[in-house]
Amino acid sequence: MEIQMEIPKEKIKDIKKIMDPFHIDVKRQEKVYDEIRENAKGDFDFFILTIFAGIIITLGLVVNSAAVVIGGMLLAPLVWPILSLSMAIVKGRSRLIQSSIFTLLKSAAIIFVIALFLGFLSPDYALQGSEFLSRTSPTIFELLIALAAGFVGAFVIVYPKIGVAIAGVVIAAAIVPPIAVMGISMAHGNLSMAGGAFILFMSNLIAVTFSSSILFLISRFKGPASEKGQERRKSSIRWASILLIFMAMPLFLITSKVVNESKRQNTIRETITVIIPDSTVTNVEIDEQIEITTIEITLQYSGNLSEKQINELRDILSIKMKTVVIPRITVVPIIKTWER
Repeated sequence: MEIQMEIPKEKIKDIKKIMDPFHIDVKRQEKVYDEIRENAKGDFDFFILTIFAGIIITLGLVVNSAAVVIGGMLLAPLVWPILSLSMAIVKGRSRLIQSSIFTLLKSAAIIFVIALFLGFLSPDYALQGSEFLSRTSPTIFELLIALAAGFVGAFVIVYPKIGVAIAGVVIAAAIVPPIAVMGISMAHGNLSMAGGAFILFMSNLIAVTFSSSILFLISRFKGPASEKGQERRKSSIRWASILLIFMAMPLFLITSKVVNESKRQNTIRETITVIIPDSTVTNVEIDEQIEITTIEITLQYSGNLSEKQINELRDILSIKMKTVVIPRITVVPIIKTWER
């Protein structure tokens, strides 16, 4: 005699949740899809928010205020067309892909023009702020942050227990400030900084789109029913992966350069500390040519540098850095005062 035990429906749901934690039901999928598609429309409200977000974020970069930049991110609605692009990739909707990209391009162009105009009005020291400089030399770590931002941003929209505003801030942080930095840099004629910001913008956009698509995939969003749609979906994901790898390559090179520069800076500072004790290095600039490396050093020191110390510093640095080093040292004297 066989005894059949009926498992309660609630128990079955719990088991499914454990086995497939990101899966959501069809009703929720449809609701999320409709919400993303509706909010991604480039309507009047969307572009008004984009304009004011661009103004606030650009001014935040000019005055070097993280709080102002974050405030602008709260307004930026770019999270929606990016998630719309990711959703279109997963569902194999070519028209939605085109409309999402078109909305993104228009939004980016608006922010760039605003930043360009405000950049002409901003002083030169705006290019020296930490908020600005952090977006001009992207590394592989920024790409990893963007991947996490895209995944979390999509997660918050699909599982709305934290708040949609957080998703907007997380994704806007990766996308909007680099566009503003491009505009400010171009206004000041600094193509190098503008190029770095452009690489950051493109790599972040691709990374956010890719990782949010992954979230939609593992959440089992219903894909296209037709064979042609399935092929379009596979092709879109393939291209997103290729672009991500392509953008990662220059970031690896930049990261390697930054790491090597940091090591050389530490080598120079440590060597100076040994040869010129009681001195404080305030600035080091390395100008590397084909056969000769010139190092501009600014240090605070209460004594007088001897020729022997300078020669010793030159010889040791030449050995450590494996090149001919010419140190140029600017000493800022320290005057000690005593109160009686």
